[in-house]
Amino acid sequence: MKLRSAMVGVIAAIGIVQADGATKPRPAPSKLAQAVNLENRRLVPLKSFEVVMTAKDKTSETIVGKIDKPVAAGDRAQFPITGAKGCRFEARWAFDDAKDSGDVDLCNDAHIVFAD
Repeated sequence: MKLRSAMVGVIAAIGIVQADGATKPRPAPSKLAQAVNLENRRLVPLKSFEVVMTAKDKTSETIVGKIDKPVAAGDRAQFPITGAKGCRFEARWAFDDAKDSGDVDLCNDAHIVFAD
């Protein structure tokens, strides 16, 4: 009887060690989106929008995506990402009343909304 109790205790202990020592699943690696979806909720047209990939040494840059035509107020647009590597890029945009740029992460979600 004591041997059987001891074996049950050992089996239970092994089960606990395996559960605690199990490797946790890693999150899925980030995947670059195939296209960018733009939504212009501003009251003025979006004249231009481009996504730029900069070289590590900052000496050269490549446009990896851009809109073909202006996006009217309240309208949407989509364009493909081509020749890009990584997740982080610089986005540059211009409206009738302003222009600006900023960093964007295009992995897993590439939906960009402009609003006032």
